[in-house]
Amino acid sequence: MSKSYVALIADAIASRDLPPASRARLQADARAAVKALNQRYRHVLAARFAVTLGDELQCLFPTSQPVWDVAHDLRARLPTVDWVVACGRGPITTPLARTAPEMDGPCFHEARAAMDRAKRRRQVFAFGGFAPALEPLATYYSALYWSWTPRQRRTATLLRLGDPAAAAARLDVDRSAISHLARRMAWPLVAAGDKMFPAAAGRCWSARRCS
Repeated sequence: MSKSYVALIADAIASRDLPPASRARLQADARAAVKALNQRYRHVLAARFAVTLGDELQCLFPTSQPVWDVAHDLRARLPTVDWVVACGRGPITTPLARTAPEMDGPCFHEARAAMDRAKRRRQVFAFGGFAPALEPLATYYSALYWSWTPRQRRTATLLRLGDPAAAAARLDVDRSAISHLARRMAWPLVAAGDKMFPAAAGRCWSARRCS
């Protein structure tokens, strides 16, 4: 049986609509983020992040375990635009390479198909080649994301990566401001729902068949 991997593609929403100076700044920020992400997650990457198409990022993981944290770390590092994060599970048909865009295989095809579906459905998290149980969770995540204000989205990303004190420091606000936002967002319920997402992906990964 061929070894399975998880290909991750992240694409900036409506980046082509940005003014030229803003898009150039986004692309420069994306290149800087790639360097930081490759350093931070070097022990869990099968192939390193690289920027493609100017403001699209790709990487490859040996398991699904890092996906949740990496997706939110990416959103936190590049907060000026919204991102679609699509993940595809499957084998590769080329030798492992240093960066993800140098390779090909079903995991990349699944990720690209998931990205295309996500754009049609206005989703910001999408999966291909995983269990069907992930689909309603991806729909829920995306609906919740778009129901929030940009400030709430940014706060949610930071809370998913750390504690309220760390989120307050990143946003340069008082801890009380984070507590107020969290109450308005019903954060305990969101956090409980969040646990289901990586757990479902992990169950799919450990199963002999992901269907």
